[in-house]
Amino acid sequence: MIELFRYFFGGILMGLANLVPGISGGTMAVIAGIYNDLVVSISDLFKFKKNSFKILFVIGVGIFVSLFSGAKVFEFGLENYPFYMYSFFFGLILASIFYLKRKIKFRILPTIVGIILVLVPNFLPYSSSVSNLKLFFGGFLGGAAMIIPGLSGSLMLLILGIYDTGISAISNMKLGVLIILGLGVLVGIYAISHLIRWALEKNEVFVNNFVFGLVIGSLYPIFPTMHGKGSIFLGLFVAIVGYFLALLIEKIDNNML
Repeated sequence: MIELFRYFFGGILMGLANLVPGISGGTMAVIAGIYNDLVVSISDLFKFKKNSFKILFVIGVGIFVSLFSGAKVFEFGLENYPFYMYSFFFGLILASIFYLKRKIKFRILPTIVGIILVLVPNFLPYSSSVSNLKLFFGGFLGGAAMIIPGLSGSLMLLILGIYDTGISAISNMKLGVLIILGLGVLVGIYAISHLIRWALEKNEVFVNNFVFGLVIGSLYPIFPTMHGKGSIFLGLFVAIVGYFLALLIEKIDNNML
C-alpha cells in the first residue's frame, strides 16, 4: 500500500511539474523514487505485465488528478505569484541534487553533457503558430522531455508555441486538442523509455551521471528571479519548504528500500 502511495504521489508531482515551463516531470519522478520503475514499466507496456500496468495506472491517476485539479491553480499562480512558485520548485530540486550525488559514482563528462543538454533549449527562439501536426509533434517532444530528468515537457511546448493552447485545452476540456496533443505525448514517452532502458543496461554509471547533470542543469531555467519579483525572504522560506519536502520524500523512499 505504501509503495502504491509513492507511485501516486510521484504522479502528482510529475503532473504538477509538467504544468510549469522549466520544471521537469522526470526530475520529480527521480525525487519521488519512482523513475526506474516508471521507465521499465513503460518499456514493458506491450509485454502486458500485470505489475507494469499497475504501476503505470497508479502513476497515471496521480498525473491525471494533478493536471486537471492543478491547471487553473497553476494558471493563477504563474500569472500572479511566479516568483514564489519557482522558489518552491528550486528548493525541491536543489535537495534532490545533494541526494543524487550521494547515490552515484561521480563522472564529470556525462554530468557536463547532461547540464549542456538542459541549457540549450532555453536559448531557442519561441514560435507562435499552431496546427494539428505541430500539436502532435510538440506532444511527442514534450512527452519525451517529460521522461528525461532535467528537461521540461512544458518548456518544449512553450518553445514550439503550443503551451498556452495546451493549458487552455486542459482548463476548458477541449477534447480535440487534448486528443492530438495527448497522442503525441504518449508516443514520445513510449519511445524515449525504450532508449533510456537500453542505455541503463549498457552503461548504468554513465546514465546515472548524465541524469545527475540534467537535474543540475534544470536549476537554471527555474531560477526564481527569472520569473518575476517578490520578497527575497519569503521566496527563501518557500524554497526551504520545497527543500525539506524533498528530503522527506527521500527519507520515505529510503525506509521502503
